[in-house]
Amino acid sequence: MNIIVTERLILRTWQDSDFEKMYQINQDSHVMEFFPNKINRALTQKFILAANSQFGKLGYTFYAVELKKTRVFIGFIGLSFVEFNAHFSPAVEIGWRLAFEFWNQGYATEGALAVLQHGFNNLNIKKIVSFTAKKNMRSRKVMEKIGLTYDKKDDFYHPNLDKQHKLCLHALYQLNQAD
Repeated sequence: MNIIVTERLILRTWQDSDFEKMYQINQDSHVMEFFPNKINRALTQKFILAANSQFGKLGYTFYAVELKKTRVFIGFIGLSFVEFNAHFSPAVEIGWRLAFEFWNQGYATEGALAVLQHGFNNLNIKKIVSFTAKKNMRSRKVMEKIGLTYDKKDDFYHPNLDKQHKLCLHALYQLNQAD
């Protein structure tokens, strides 16, 4: 089911045919550079099932993304409920993960801007956050392009990583509906 359509993208619920391509994305060293591990087949399947389940429960999820012109699957962009305990949770997170071959073409920014608008205007979400390993400047740049703000005092250690892990320190960005 198509949820959001932009000039170049279709954001939709997940289909069985998305699995293999998402698994390949989760195995790409470029894409997974700022994750502690690549994501195996079982966890990729679990992610897709959870995404569709979350959409059914909350009306939003990390949507599967395809190019409007060719209908080629390129990854995900969307919203997810933050389930771990942090100083900013509970919260709704905006995030994305696109196949490396589709980087630097403005797709993440285009899709994320549409998701923000959908979240604030259609779903009436009051605040949306995004976070990444502090070293991940590419994702942080997208966060800034879509209007999220950063304050160093909001940096946090991700609770699912050991504090000594090189990716544990995360930067938090956020935007309120009123802004």
